[in-house]
Amino acid sequence: MVIVRRPKVCIIQYNSSRFLTRVDRSARALGEAGYDVVLIAIKDGETPAFEERPGYVVKRVELRSRRLTPEYGLRVLRFIEAIWRTYRAAMAERADIYDARDLFPLLVAHRAAHRRHAKLVYDSDELNLDRNWAWSRNALLRRLVRAYEGRYIRRSDAVITTDVGRADILESEYRIPRPTVVLNVPDVIEKLEPDEDFRETAIKGRKYLLIYQGGLVANRGLAESIVAMRELPDCAVAMVGLGNITDDLRELIEREGLRGQVTIFDPVPFPRMMRYTAAADVGLIPIVGSCLSYVYAAPNKLFEDMMAAIPVAASDLPDMAAVVRAERVGTLIEDPTDPASIARAVRELLDGTESLEEIGARARQAALQKYNWRIEKPKQLDVYARLGSDDRFGRRLETADPSVPLPQPGAGEPS
Repeated sequence: MVIVRRPKVCIIQYNSSRFLTRVDRSARALGEAGYDVVLIAIKDGETPAFEERPGYVVKRVELRSRRLTPEYGLRVLRFIEAIWRTYRAAMAERADIYDARDLFPLLVAHRAAHRRHAKLVYDSDELNLDRNWAWSRNALLRRLVRAYEGRYIRRSDAVITTDVGRADILESEYRIPRPTVVLNVPDVIEKLEPDEDFRETAIKGRKYLLIYQGGLVANRGLAESIVAMRELPDCAVAMVGLGNITDDLRELIEREGLRGQVTIFDPVPFPRMMRYTAAADVGLIPIVGSCLSYVYAAPNKLFEDMMAAIPVAASDLPDMAAVVRAERVGTLIEDPTDPASIARAVRELLDGTESLEEIGARARQAALQKYNWRIEKPKQLDVYARLGSDDRFGRRLETADPSVPLPQPGAGEPS
């Protein structure tokens, strides 16, 4: 018996890979299915250069330019250094499949795949031509991004995205085969354990606790949600996350006299986040449809709230609203830029004929039956199995250790 290395996947992302549960789930699934998985990320001051996780390892490159002041020209230098260092790290892995996690590492993943005669997967978690970024409204930059993304998305061997609406747009925009949709859903959590200490800290003696989890950035309806609390005196809201408007939100809380009713918490690892969520009464998802990437979002926080058995007050955006309506798991916010509209949607939940517990139980049942990683994982594994079924890839795997179950086309869940 000749033993050779298992098929190797190199995932590349341009951040420190601390709280991105979607990437973690994907890497774990591949590791469990028999792949040798390495995630290349960018080291920050709080993360180690090497980290072992269940099913895969993380190798972080250190950017010397991070030590410099963050002026515009130096940010460009930092990005150039990130390209060079991640490319060298990717080439050193000699992978069979390179996986670019979104737009920025796409060039590096493509070049490494080309040089190593490997396959290329593009995981497009956003619609990069129309994102929640200021530059996406600049016509010249949009043309440049379209040319860049279009060039490499057409050269990818497979494209994965998170929502039906995003798949529709990528298919039509770039005239590519329809991307595989793998929803951004949580693992099944068999037993919910609410964090009662968190609830007590956040609710401050009020009757109901609302929770928002995610980036504290523009166009998430966060400032409007804070102002909406003036119309919801029996509610407190916890915002769990970080972002570039965190200080602005804190100032607004003070200005509106809502200290104690609105509390901002730092982000936490996923298991603890789910305990926070299970301790709340309502999930708040007031995303503003300010760009197509938001219009066609069905974000992880929706499905995590459902798994945690709490109803949601969510924006009336196509993919997200379709789930809320079909599963009857909450109310829809007509206009998340209007505090009164947010307050009405929450009030409708609190004062409705069904109890929050009844709606939450229905939400959890839907999450357990339809919206969880056990269901979505086979879709991802199928993509990789199809890539691994070509002649070049397959011949090398025939001599692999038979005690290690290698993925087969259409295999779905690993045995």
